Amino acid sequence: MKSVFARTLVSVSALLAVVALGSCGWAGGDYSCDLRPVDPQCTDWRGLIGPHVTQEALCATLNSAKGGGMFVSSACPAAGSVGGCQTNTGAGLQTNWFYAPRTVADVQAECTKDKTTYVTP
Repeated sequence: MKSVFARTLVSVSALLAVVALGSCGWAGGDYSCDLRPVDPQCTDWRGLIGPHVTQEALCATLNSAKGGGMFVSSACPAAGSVGGCQTNTGAGLQTNWFYAPRTVADVQAECTKDKTTYVTP
């Protein structure tokens, strides 16, 4: 039979591993990649299941290619948005929000082309 000390040590070790993995991009959650002011778009990932390292890497790639893009653990700003294209990726809810000079008609056409759902801000 394991001692109380050994069981506690295993529990503490498991907890530390979870905290360490979370701080290294292995935990899910809510994130966004804001491409403004270079590109009038911001992408939200809500209720992400699993690691966010893929989304963070995508944002870094867009930042490199377009010269803009900031990955943060907060929602895209609603102010000035003309709408978004939303889909459930199976790993969370992804919404690509668009801002002026894009119009509602532009965004709705984008959503139709991408087979996603148009949502209002």
